[in-house]
Amino acid sequence: MPHDRAPTRITGRSNAPRVVAIALAACAVAACGAGGGVSTSGSSRSAGAVTATAMPSTSPAVDGQLLSVLQQSWTGYKQGFVGGDGRVSDPTRGGITTSEGQSYALLRAVWMDDRSSFDSVWHWTETNLQVRGDGLFASLWGGGVVQDHNSATDADSDIALALLFAGRHFGDSSYRAAALRVLAGMWQHDVTSINGMNVVAAGNWAATQQSPGPVINPSYFAPYAYRVFAREDNTHPWASLVDSSYTLLDRCTAATLDGTTSAGLPPNWCAISRSTGQVVSFPQISGADNYGYDAFRVMWRVAVDAIWNGEQRAHDYLSRHDFLRTRWNAAKRLDPVYGHDGKVVSGYDDPTIYGGDIGNFLVADPTAAAQMKQRLLSSFTAGTPAHFGDASNYFEQNWVWFGLALAGGALPDLDGG
Repeated sequence: MPHDRAPTRITGRSNAPRVVAIALAACAVAACGAGGGVSTSGSSRSAGAVTATAMPSTSPAVDGQLLSVLQQSWTGYKQGFVGGDGRVSDPTRGGITTSEGQSYALLRAVWMDDRSSFDSVWHWTETNLQVRGDGLFASLWGGGVVQDHNSATDADSDIALALLFAGRHFGDSSYRAAALRVLAGMWQHDVTSINGMNVVAAGNWAATQQSPGPVINPSYFAPYAYRVFAREDNTHPWASLVDSSYTLLDRCTAATLDGTTSAGLPPNWCAISRSTGQVVSFPQISGADNYGYDAFRVMWRVAVDAIWNGEQRAHDYLSRHDFLRTRWNAAKRLDPVYGHDGKVVSGYDDPTIYGGDIGNFLVADPTAAAQMKQRLLSSFTAGTPAHFGDASNYFEQNWVWFGLALAGGALPDLDGG
């Protein structure tokens, strides 16, 4: 089930050392997407590639100064949040560990060319969270034991992506073998079918919901990852998940939820009616209809597909939905939580959400994206540990980093494109 990770000032919300390598600094996303500078040893690629609905892919220029900030903040993050055993803990929540947190550390480690950290985090994750028996990961660990055995699909897919990246980047086929086990488990438990459409549900618990139907978290959709999975695994129809992700993202964003019309913002959570196939509210989760600390990640994930793959549907989605750009251009700030109708629910400034929201701007308004990038950089504090904003906020440390890395051209498709 979803686990709260919003700042403590928001109440009532529930929801599921090496220097950066010269090769990475020189490897713009487009170049790496063509296979430049990435080891391809130790793995066997399938023929099941998923082609994007074509438009030219566009990559932010690699920013050398920003790469230094990314490295410093990664080092600081390890000092503050990653134990010597590879467990990522959240100090604001009693030191608990989530599969999400482990997945973020694995992605950052492989993008930072930090194999020792990757191996440490993966070993802890495999030993302590991959205990369900189906290749997927328990979503919550604390007090020395698993607290919630349910899976969280975003973590499952992010871990699988990190493992496939590691297999190619580090030249070790054992990572790919581990990833394929996760992918098989996803199709067994995280994916369901509604009226003939394969759907990425929010986890094993969400795929089996009967009333109103499967629960989805739009910010879990990762079409760029499904394309990588298709290249490595031809035993499952990954292309169908790319298509359903865009179909459902459009439906969730446009839907009237609990009687509220849409301002063009995706919700944190919603459900699909088994009887009608329509997108409906999922009131069991407080704040599900809002655009908040889940949904802001939609913009980043869709932007990655646009940047890596030139996906026309990604470009169209981000360009069509201009609510955030209108707000930013009017006030040079965004609020972290809006209702589905665009009304402010929580009004304060939080760099965390800019890390995801910047994806919309990178594709649809590069000038404003540059302004937001500077806003993110202004939250950085050098020192020991180097950090962004609130040094104790695990979620902020990750999402400011992801936003800056995407804006700075530092997130290549390490699987070779």
